[in-house]
Amino acid sequence: MMTNYLFISNSSDFKIDNNLINQINLILNNQNIEFSNREIVKNDFYEWCLKEKNFNNNVKKKIEDIFKNLPIDINFLNISSPRKKKILICDMDSTIIEEESLDEIAEDAGIGNEIKNITKRAMRGELDFKDALLQRINLLNSYPLENIFKLNHKIQINDGAKELVEKMKANSCITVLISGGFSPSVSYIAKKIGFDYYHCNNFLYKKKDGKIVLNGCVQNPILDKNAKLDITKSYLKKLNFTLNDVISVGDGANDVNLIKQTGIGVSYKGKQILNNVADVVFNHTNLKGILYLQDYQI
Repeated sequence: MMTNYLFISNSSDFKIDNNLINQINLILNNQNIEFSNREIVKNDFYEWCLKEKNFNNNVKKKIEDIFKNLPIDINFLNISSPRKKKILICDMDSTIIEEESLDEIAEDAGIGNEIKNITKRAMRGELDFKDALLQRINLLNSYPLENIFKLNHKIQINDGAKELVEKMKANSCITVLISGGFSPSVSYIAKKIGFDYYHCNNFLYKKKDGKIVLNGCVQNPILDKNAKLDITKSYLKKLNFTLNDVISVGDGANDVNLIKQTGIGVSYKGKQILNNVADVVFNHTNLKGILYLQDYQI
């Protein structure tokens, strides 16, 4: 069964007050739309369950106009039962963590601007992911592996990431981190957050002056935008799940194929190319919002 929901949310200092709630209720009442609403997190996350088969675009625009200049996310979502999904698939860079891990390595290597420019273009879909990846790794030739391990300890975890994974695991959900990033950082973050499984790319190494360093190449096969969906489907086949059983989150072009096909696809502070296909766009809401979408209480 499919149910229509309206969610308004934010995780900033701005608080959603009764005035905003009442404005939405008034619009829905004036359009003779039956609904029930509730507060999920006071001042931060609210839900309306709409007794309508389809969203009325006129109603959507009126509600969106209320919030267009406010730091609030508004999402209309048609959710199929069960609302709580069975498998969580997450991107890592700029999603679970604040940084783009490869950019941090580049910064330490003294070529930050050059590599960040390639990263940004790839994230927007202007460059092929594989080509952009190989360009960046070639520029990092001879970078010491031990430096990556040191940088791992500086990585910042995004708000709500740990709670998201912990709560879904406690509800017998499978949690998987699938990243186009590289094993020294992805394995570290997966273990720190508590993901059940992780998948990523792998550097190739050489010895130089007695140290293990990057050799400027990547181990094949390269994990790209197609691989994310393929890996997800391999879990579904093994577990006898469907794509509807998946909730996924990412932020860039590399996540498009996955996000647009899963039961609930979330763009977290994402690029426009991903926002265009995502079911939910969070620009002002932390990762705990993914729990509230599924009717979890924390």
